Amino acid sequence: MAFKEQYRDLQEILREMRLLRSHNLTFRAGDSQEKILLFAEACVVLLALERFLRVILQKKATEQDTLPNLLEKATSRRIGLLTLPGEERSELIRQVKDVRNTTLHGGFEQAARDAGCGGVAEYFQTQFASEVETMTELLGRLMAQIDPDTGLRRV
Repeated sequence: MAFKEQYRDLQEILREMRLLRSHNLTFRAGDSQEKILLFAEACVVLLALERFLRVILQKKATEQDTLPNLLEKATSRRIGLLTLPGEERSELIRQVKDVRNTTLHGGFEQAARDAGCGGVAEYFQTQFASEVETMTELLGRLMAQIDPDTGLRRV
């Protein structure tokens, strides 16, 4: 059985992520936002990222690990499983942590302040969607480093 087939839960999370993304991409600037599912997409992308890291880390992932911890482990020199894009590993992990914390804890006022926005409405208009997009792209780049048949790092 292929590695990816052993983790049906991850396949279902990714399927739902694709459905949400496809739905949300039908909206354009100026469209009514009452049917966009951006919070759902953000949550599912973060769930997919964490689940993917737990799957590939296997026993190296503990119950106490949070998403940033899992990302630290998977990209550490000691484990050497994944490589983060760009040169600033710690900065990218901090960004993931901030998006996760904002989404999970609903800390949109703090996120707006940190982004230099005039308020939560401006944050949603200018920042949140691009943060979700960044998390989606990161997940794709990390998943591309793992062979879906073996679960091992691609050489």
